[in-house]
Amino acid sequence: MQLQNMIHVLIKSLYCLLISIPAFATSVHAETANPQYRYAEQLFESGDYRAARLAYKRLLFYDPDTEFRDIADYRIAQTYYYQNDATRAEGLFRKFPAIHPNSPLRFQSQLMLGQLHFDAGAYSQARSSLFELLHTSEEPEVIAAAHYLRSWCYIHTTDWNRAISELRQIDASQTGAFPGEKVHELADTLLKETPLPSKSPQVAGWLSTVVPGSGQFYVGKMKEGVLAAALSGTFIYLAVDAVRDRRYIDCAGISLVGWQFYWGNRTGAQQLASEYNKHHEQAFIEALKRQAQNAQPQ
Repeated sequence: MQLQNMIHVLIKSLYCLLISIPAFATSVHAETANPQYRYAEQLFESGDYRAARLAYKRLLFYDPDTEFRDIADYRIAQTYYYQNDATRAEGLFRKFPAIHPNSPLRFQSQLMLGQLHFDAGAYSQARSSLFELLHTSEEPEVIAAAHYLRSWCYIHTTDWNRAISELRQIDASQTGAFPGEKVHELADTLLKETPLPSKSPQVAGWLSTVVPGSGQFYVGKMKEGVLAAALSGTFIYLAVDAVRDRRYIDCAGISLVGWQFYWGNRTGAQQLASEYNKHHEQAFIEALKRQAQNAQPQ
């Protein structure tokens, strides 16, 4: 969970950097802007999101026809997002295109919806939202950010080939927030390192069914394999000894208990194989995270 949170923080920071550059390119110079707007912007940039939100709302209350209305509404939604109030942020971002259909920020609001789904682990929903955006926007930076976030959705679901495809669709000219070659280096890493080494849970299970402990050995868990083999062997010996002495009731009881250990040996081998695969996937994603972090501008 800690690793996933770190990755989300990384993707969030890089992603927000990507979309922030074009988002306010059309804004007027600070020296000619409304003083209340400039004050709100200063608070936002300083990270005082609660105060910034109040300042933007004050601007909209006293000057409802301000030229900064769309920026203020967008910033208010962002303040909720940065304060981890995903429900309010999503509601505002979702309404934004309808309220400001001609604003250049309408595509950024759709991007943020994709980001919110990504943060919640709803990768399929995030991809769908971003797919729709790719077919409605012609802004290079928006397209690059959408492809980039979609690639991380596929990375988290270990769909490596589709992640590579998304990264390959980002042109060097589209990546204003980090060098385009770094994006392609990330795709090259995915191409080179995948598919990852893995162990089949089915094979591990059948091995331990035939020879208890062998599935654990297959996964590389020697201690667990020796323990499984020893327990199964002990119960087999006790059951045979009970039959030899004609203690059939004892044999039935020993066999019943031994069967539980025998079947647990099979399911345990399958679980170890799944954990092996998960460990390698998480380690690889961690390495990708570090590579992406190094691609960020200093």
